[in-house]
Amino acid sequence: MIGGKYGKDKTPLYGFVAILGYSRKAYLEFTSSMNETTLLSCHKNAFEYFGGVPEKSLYDNMKTVVIKRDKYGKGNHGYQKTFLDFAKHYGFNPKLCRP
Repeated sequence: MIGGKYGKDKTPLYGFVAILGYSRKAYLEFTSSMNETTLLSCHKNAFEYFGGVPEKSLYDNMKTVVIKRDKYGKGNHGYQKTFLDFAKHYGFNPKLCRP
């Protein structure tokens, strides 16, 4: 998610961006929160927009996705439980970008 502030009261504004690797088809959704519930909702909306779920999804090291890189050894990351359950339910494999 990317973010900034807008309006007189400087309300936070974040953008959830999903881009398919091969076709480069993009999905963008603006939100006022970066919490886990919002992240999962944005994923659902993106999957509906794309008409399916990708096999793999690449993430930066955002706290709503990963607890700790290499927590269980090199390449075995500690993911947030709710996020990992979500990924298993929808059948995709989360991957992390290099830091």
